[in-house]
Amino acid sequence: MNDRLLTVYAPPVEEAIVAGSDLAAILINALRRNRIDLKDGDVLVVASKVVSKAEGRMTQVANRAEFEDLVADSSSHLVAERTYASGTTVQIVRTHAGTVQAAAGLDQSNSGGAVVLHPVDSDRSADELRARVEQAFSVRIGLVISDTTSRPWRIGVGDFALGLSGFSGLDDQRGRLDDDGRVQTVTVRAIADEIAAAADLVKGSSRGLPMALVRGAGGYLDNGRDGAKALNRDLDEDWFRHGHVEAIHRGLGVTAVPGRAAAGDGGDDILERVSRALRVVRAGQARTPGHEAWRMRIEGAGSRVIITPSDGPASPQTEGPPLLEAMVGLGSLVERTHTALYAEDLTATTRWQWQQSSYPRGVIIDIGLQRP
Repeated sequence: MNDRLLTVYAPPVEEAIVAGSDLAAILINALRRNRIDLKDGDVLVVASKVVSKAEGRMTQVANRAEFEDLVADSSSHLVAERTYASGTTVQIVRTHAGTVQAAAGLDQSNSGGAVVLHPVDSDRSADELRARVEQAFSVRIGLVISDTTSRPWRIGVGDFALGLSGFSGLDDQRGRLDDDGRVQTVTVRAIADEIAAAADLVKGSSRGLPMALVRGAGGYLDNGRDGAKALNRDLDEDWFRHGHVEAIHRGLGVTAVPGRAAAGDGGDDILERVSRALRVVRAGQARTPGHEAWRMRIEGAGSRVIITPSDGPASPQTEGPPLLEAMVGLGSLVERTHTALYAEDLTATTRWQWQQSSYPRGVIIDIGLQRP
């Protein structure tokens, strides 16, 4: 049973934490120096940055391109990618630990210019720290290694549990009765994340406060051994595994968009959006023949796309009649164009141009904003 009063305190840590530091000893000394007598059921929250520093998980990069390469090496799955006026590209990725974070959770603040990586295994690091602290104080506690992340649909960042030891981190309410006597079927509370967020209100590794003591949540301590990984949603259950732009691009068979990625602040003008959409249309392997029988050009600063026959004859791709292949290719290009424009928040109307022989001689696509 938990207390109805939760207290959170961040004792100062005076020692500098560098590669090879005995982090457990430093934290234990800070608790003792501040005359904190740990009790059974207490939870310690430790910033992942100091764990990484002590474990030597730091590296140098010469420029932004090397940083972005490091993000790619630290991730298993690209969720979304956007650019900004400064020229910076920001990627939201699924890390090797299973978390979804901007720039794979890599941190360059308060690190002397180095890049701080995640611990190799945050759950194992949490286990080792907890064992040392429990032995020093003869208590049973929980320990959370916290990191900072942004949140879908919400502005601002908050802390969550990157590593976890001493309790399961989830409070499964399914099967319990609510106050009205109805059986709950979906509610699973992310206790470890809530504790990490509470601790973030008082701690801060840049202020010499990389640890916080949370008291009053001892009722959640159990023998859970799944660690923080249990809080990561499996990829096959992830409804948001791609950003809306990336999902459309992948549906079109495009995994790497030529040129600059979409702006993260919606600052791209119509011409840039249309140009990117046409690059997507032409990228990847065509699912139908006949694409090269047509050329596409932009007019009116992006207000119109015109599709006309290519200057040279197209060679058959499927050994079918070249004219029929061209007709198939034109229809495919029109549909791909509408789909790619939708990813850019653009709408379009199509006007077909017909020859007297009843064959199309091209298409005019007029473009507008989905949200004027």
